[in-house]
Amino acid sequence: MVALPKRHERKVKIDGISSKEATERFEYSLSKTFDYKRVEDKGQYVVRHGKVHLGNKTNIDIIIYTTDKIFISATPYLQSEKFNEVTNKIVSIAQQSVKKLADLRPVTLQRASSILQFALELNIDNEYQRMVAVILADTSNEIVLREQMKALRIQGPPLDAGIPEKIKYIKEKGRDVYMENEILNVRELRNGIVHHGNIPDKEQTREALQIAKEVLEKA
Repeated sequence: MVALPKRHERKVKIDGISSKEATERFEYSLSKTFDYKRVEDKGQYVVRHGKVHLGNKTNIDIIIYTTDKIFISATPYLQSEKFNEVTNKIVSIAQQSVKKLADLRPVTLQRASSILQFALELNIDNEYQRMVAVILADTSNEIVLREQMKALRIQGPPLDAGIPEKIKYIKEKGRDVYMENEILNVRELRNGIVHHGNIPDKEQTREALQIAKEVLEKA
């Protein structure tokens, strides 16, 4: 009797990965790196279940448990080398996802938090205060990016580059930038204010502040 081939499997424990913030950062980075989709899973102790689609109907399953354990598996027909390559990347992303920038750069992140808190208290019924609110939201985003660069040991002139260049430097280090497109949109809105005197509407202002708030919280 011929034994059936066994599924590829790997188990790894990463402290903190089952937390809501870490799981959200993990899924965001997976979706940026792979064709990743979440799977509804009612399994006991399952925090999140997702699949990385590799094409040719080949998937890698990723299950996060409340115990901070990650179970990664795939069909035995996937080449071992490919499974190991993708799995190593998944584990690396998970390890990055549990590292809070606020723990690495607490003092300067508090500065961004204070700036954003002031912006959130402005009266967006007033068109000039809306302009200030968007500029401060953009400032908060830039502080976060700069501190991410410092945490990655990027030094010198790159720290003074514009937001698009900062994002590029971070990605060259193999890291994803949370809400990258949204950050760029806020910078574009800010540039319209600073260079052309454009006045953002209320919805644009609310959105810019919400983006900055989420970027700061997820950093």
